[in-house]
Amino acid sequence: MIKYLLKVNDVKEALIKKKENPDYAFYAGGTEINRLNSNLKFEGAISLEGLGLDEIKVTKDGVKIGACVTLQALIESKDIPDYLKEAAKFCASRTLRNVATVGGNLAFGSDDSYLMPTLLAAKARLLTSGLTSKGVFTEDNLPIREYHSNHDSFSNTLLVAIILPREDNRIVLSKRFAKTTHAHSSVTVAFGAKVSNSKLSEVRIFAAIKGTGIERFSEVENAIENGVFNSSADVEFAIANAINAKDDLTGSASYKKYITSVAVAQMFDVAKGGSK
Repeated sequence: MIKYLLKVNDVKEALIKKKENPDYAFYAGGTEINRLNSNLKFEGAISLEGLGLDEIKVTKDGVKIGACVTLQALIESKDIPDYLKEAAKFCASRTLRNVATVGGNLAFGSDDSYLMPTLLAAKARLLTSGLTSKGVFTEDNLPIREYHSNHDSFSNTLLVAIILPREDNRIVLSKRFAKTTHAHSSVTVAFGAKVSNSKLSEVRIFAAIKGTGIERFSEVENAIENGVFNSSADVEFAIANAINAKDDLTGSASYKKYITSVAVAQMFDVAKGGSK
């Protein structure tokens, strides 16, 4: 639990306060910071309330989702595609969805993230802000895969918004596996691809595996794009052999390999058919 909460007037001031107080966290919904037995320990926090980061807008580039938009707001917005609404519903508690934010879910970097695998499969982009070592304010627009791959290097950067690109012929599918709807997931799998005449391109396959992290299956993606894999059996076998999983309370390593490989194979079949 945090003891101190700082209020700021804009994004730049939030970053300045973070630089002055490196042991403070950015604070939006606070669901993870305030969770009982949370691993996150901060003396204080910097509130992002009132900074205009809680809006959803349609732009020429796609749908812009402010980092402080809640999971419930995603579900209720007419501008959010169904695939992301489904991912937001992986959080089964409406009470939690009314508080938990998009930015918080991504910034936490959990290995059972509700949204990260789906947004990675969708090839989303992120808008971030930061300060250089000399205190110069910077803004960046980067692919979410870069944020995921170098997550620790963004610890002092503020995630401002998510951009869902305009791609009418892209299909995005995801599925969550857990013992109960409110339990930590064993695996959350996501598959994305452009579809044209049953041919798949720009394939992205990710799985958030509890105890391991969020894995990308690049070799399988390439094999699908190059026509090496033409059947779901090929895909299932390749994923099962590529996945890194561990035994834990959410399931055994063999179980995680099985459900991930089968899920990806099924998503491959759906994508080849060109419909959700």
